[in-house]
Amino acid sequence: MDQSLLNTFADTLDIRYSVLDNLSDGRGAYRGSIHITNTSSSQLGYGKWGIYFCHLRMMEPDFIPVSDSHLYEDVKMQVKHINGCLFILEPVKGFATLKTGQTIEIQFKAQYYSVARTDVFPNWYLTSEGLEPRLIKSTVGESLEFVSSFDTPSKWKRFDYELSNGQRRTDLYDPWSAEFRFKNNEANTGGGEPDVKLIVPTPYQLEVRPGDPVNLQEPGWIVWSHDQVRDEARHLSESLGLNLVECSEVEVAGRDRTVLVMLGSVAPPDPESADNQEAYSLDIGSKCVRLLAPASAGIFYAGRSLLSLRSSDGTLPLVSVVDFPRFQYRGMHVDVSRNFHTKDEVVALLDVMSCYKLNRLHLHLTDDEGWRLQIPGLEELTQVGGRRGHDLEEKQFLLPVLGSGPAPDLYPGSGFYTVQDYREILKEAARRHIEVIPEIDMPGHSHAAIVAMAARCRRLRKEGRPEEEICQYLLSDIENPFKVQSVQMFSDNVLDPGRESTYAFIDKIVKEVKAMHEGVSPLKMFHLGGDEVPYKAWLESPACQARITAGEVSSVTELMGYFVKRVAQIVKSHGLDVAAWQDGIVMKKTELFDRSDFDNDNVVVYAWKNVWETGMASDTVKLANAGYQVVMSQATHLYFDHPYEPHPEERGLYWSGRYLDTHKVFSFMPDTLYANADRKMTGEPFTEAELKKLSLEDECMLTRPENIIGLQGQLWSELVRTPGQLQEMITPRIIALAERAWHKASWEDVTDRSQLEVLRQKDWADFASTLGSKELLTLEDMNITYYLPPPGVRLLEAGRVMTANCAYPGLPMYYSWDGRSTWHRYSQPVDVPPDSTEVTLITRSFNGQRSSREVTVNLLKP
Repeated sequence: MDQSLLNTFADTLDIRYSVLDNLSDGRGAYRGSIHITNTSSSQLGYGKWGIYFCHLRMMEPDFIPVSDSHLYEDVKMQVKHINGCLFILEPVKGFATLKTGQTIEIQFKAQYYSVARTDVFPNWYLTSEGLEPRLIKSTVGESLEFVSSFDTPSKWKRFDYELSNGQRRTDLYDPWSAEFRFKNNEANTGGGEPDVKLIVPTPYQLEVRPGDPVNLQEPGWIVWSHDQVRDEARHLSESLGLNLVECSEVEVAGRDRTVLVMLGSVAPPDPESADNQEAYSLDIGSKCVRLLAPASAGIFYAGRSLLSLRSSDGTLPLVSVVDFPRFQYRGMHVDVSRNFHTKDEVVALLDVMSCYKLNRLHLHLTDDEGWRLQIPGLEELTQVGGRRGHDLEEKQFLLPVLGSGPAPDLYPGSGFYTVQDYREILKEAARRHIEVIPEIDMPGHSHAAIVAMAARCRRLRKEGRPEEEICQYLLSDIENPFKVQSVQMFSDNVLDPGRESTYAFIDKIVKEVKAMHEGVSPLKMFHLGGDEVPYKAWLESPACQARITAGEVSSVTELMGYFVKRVAQIVKSHGLDVAAWQDGIVMKKTELFDRSDFDNDNVVVYAWKNVWETGMASDTVKLANAGYQVVMSQATHLYFDHPYEPHPEERGLYWSGRYLDTHKVFSFMPDTLYANADRKMTGEPFTEAELKKLSLEDECMLTRPENIIGLQGQLWSELVRTPGQLQEMITPRIIALAERAWHKASWEDVTDRSQLEVLRQKDWADFASTLGSKELLTLEDMNITYYLPPPGVRLLEAGRVMTANCAYPGLPMYYSWDGRSTWHRYSQPVDVPPDSTEVTLITRSFNGQRSSREVTVNLLKP
């Protein structure tokens, strides 16, 4: 095969990927097929060619990874695991030439289950020895048209098997029908007319006074501020289109048409808010507008509330607001490692966060799939670890995992923030009163760092540098990399805690990251990750065995504690607090590291593992009671990489629950964790007895509530490759997150569950209407690609009348009787034309440029 022929096959091979059956093989595997059709005029015979592809689940788990490959005898092709999610299909001797128009079918087994189109990665590519790899055109792009439909229960359901106790574990979820969605939307309205919220998140106290609205665009209005909050006043004046004047307070005292931005104490509406530096008051009168707060952050939030109050004609109601946040920590986590997301994307997110008074951006900067922050003196971290491409030895860049394709330096597989980029992100965050928390994930999820430091070692050795310098930051044994695989199928992805060079590397990283923050936004806390560590890999390490022999630890099982405490000491030496994911501090279901082992002023733990049946949700309470500060990051309610609906065409992972819509985020009750336990993984509701058992366990009694410091939404980006996908997965769920993090609803304290549901649904109806009539318009004005929910549809009067609704009332809905040729705006129930056989509906953005997933209803079905 020459390059021209390879290019031809890449352009003409038709790949078809299908999930066939998730249910027949029990809990451990599903069956699928890959069809390869030769549509070219050339014949594809046996040779040293292969098709590389990324696969979310382990292929042929009965054989791999014990063996690195599996042969499909009937077609004489084998699948081989490279590392992570990267596999290759290649012919073996006896492969029958694939002639023009012929198809081969490879029937495979893969681990667990697959129930959504976006489980499949795009950008498969063809290689042949000595030639440049080329993308297979039929697999390119975000449409994923080469993936077959999930059109039967065995394809869209995850499992159906018998437990050891004889009971059956069955996936109860089906894709939502148009009628089910209509019923769900209707049930969530709470009854009655909704009240649109004037300010989101809901303020603690808001009084609307009678009188004509104020129009700040009328001549004579100015903004004046105390010097200490001049930056916040300037931001407000620019947003309002008013002049910010510089004069004494005496000169503006008593002046009409003045927006006063002032530092001062706020009369606390609640004793707990007396010293809250984010508290504020806002008073809008006909002649004067006053923003008052004890610190600049409160002034900024008062300004956000003022801007939220503006109506479409630019006027403001006469109101008095006294407000303060529920939690000190109100965060959003974004994974920029799995797939890179640019500085501009991050700044756009900061804009959204600031609109809704979120104050922490947690950047997941490193993982197996990429190192995304330039570190002076360790150039390989980004030159090698920040790039992906077809380099099987990973000497120039990382493997092209997650569907990033063979060409290096292409977004989103490749990319990183320079020091200047990162400092600009910090600057933009500081302007919005948002603290950036950098996470360098370790000791697991470290494949990119390990590969990069091995490349550094090779470079220095080639340059003839001293051995001490060559090995200064080495993270594992180059000649004998760890073979044990992580959850994400990576080998060689865990740092060696036995090596002193590992800790020298970490000290270097902490030092350089802290230096980047200086002069812009001083670093307060370093997040070490600590999650999903394949501990058994350390059995392979001579350096770890030496630690055991020396008596520093008694066994390999104690190495994680040794590592975390040493890293915490390094972080402390730089004057910083330390943070980790739940499994970085929790070793087993009942074992925590003792808080007294850490000298850091604050140790913050992000609690995420709360699949109710596992019993691990109680770690949140145990950690708080043990003296750790806890950020609630529960996967069932706060993982925004999960789909909005249990539908095969919705993007997202679903390991902690089949779906996570905005309503579920809104419904989260941080103060009573187990009150959020609604359904099991199967979709089966918990019984009253099961709920009582969960909520009354002694281990779940919170005795130190002050250690629950806040909430955080999480977006992991394995399946998120574009700016639009990033924004759709985050918005509008982030607005519901902000509502719960800033405001405690009165219904959260109601103990009667049925009464709680009535009150919560009424509050949701108000919130959803606020989204549909106001907040989504705000996002659209900011060029944010928010998620558009498909409509719900119901047929009335024996199918003669169609009615529709939307999860966010106010979003435009359209319908078509003629197969999408003509669209009509929906406003009220519509008579069904007598000759129509189906109707298609969509939700559209206000500007008409985007549409939701289509909903088609068969009008002939009874």
